[in-house]
Amino acid sequence: MSDSVRPGTNVMPTIPNSARIWNYAQGGQDNYQVDRELGDVMLTEFPEIKKAAMEGRAFQERVADYVVRQGGVRQLLDLGTGIPTASATHGMAQKAAPESRVVYVDNDPVVLNHASSLRSSPEGRIHYLQQDFRLVDTVLEAAAKTLNLDEPVALLVLSTLGHFPPAEAADLVEQYTSRLASGSYLAVCDTIETPGVLKMQEHYLAADPEGAYLARTPDQIEACARGLTLLPPGLRPLPELLVPEGQSAPEGAADCVQWGFVAVKP
Repeated sequence: MSDSVRPGTNVMPTIPNSARIWNYAQGGQDNYQVDRELGDVMLTEFPEIKKAAMEGRAFQERVADYVVRQGGVRQLLDLGTGIPTASATHGMAQKAAPESRVVYVDNDPVVLNHASSLRSSPEGRIHYLQQDFRLVDTVLEAAAKTLNLDEPVALLVLSTLGHFPPAEAADLVEQYTSRLASGSYLAVCDTIETPGVLKMQEHYLAADPEGAYLARTPDQIEACARGLTLLPPGLRPLPELLVPEGQSAPEGAADCVQWGFVAVKP
């Protein structure tokens, strides 16, 4: 596995990166030695994080499929993308409806390096915006070049709000949802506070105090749904959400430390 860096990207292979650590926990190859070392410490002391990472990716796939097939949405805005793969938001959305349009937003050059190599279906569109998504007006203005914001949009904010204080995160999400059309969807997920998660968080803070990812309480996650209607079963561990009709949540689903919800704007 090479730790080479593309010139001019400001990637720091000597500092752990949350997107790369998450990628490593998912079994991906887009990470550096420093990410693997910290990831191994986390996985040794808290092996559940691997399941959380895999469930996070699976939830993203189910959300993209659901909002297109069941919700009839053809526009998706993915904030805090993480390192995307072929089965990420655009892959699942365009598999269900090739004309789907997806805008990815992330301020991490690591993410954008990888995102730029993905390709849209001929009928649809993908746009990658390297931007701090706290700049809501800037992001929506740019997104409007690909998406019609007068029509419903599915907003995905998955495993990314832990970079902000809880109240700020909820306010930020509401700034987006308040600007979206009726019938738009919101999907949010994050890691909840448990003893194991908090211990893992200590390692992250020691390695990168400024970039560490902070867990949430369930109430802090649900606060992001202000003004929206939660779809059943509400805020739950990810394996319990968007379970295919006729199936049950897998055994041990309630033990997943990644919780989330899907909501719709009335």
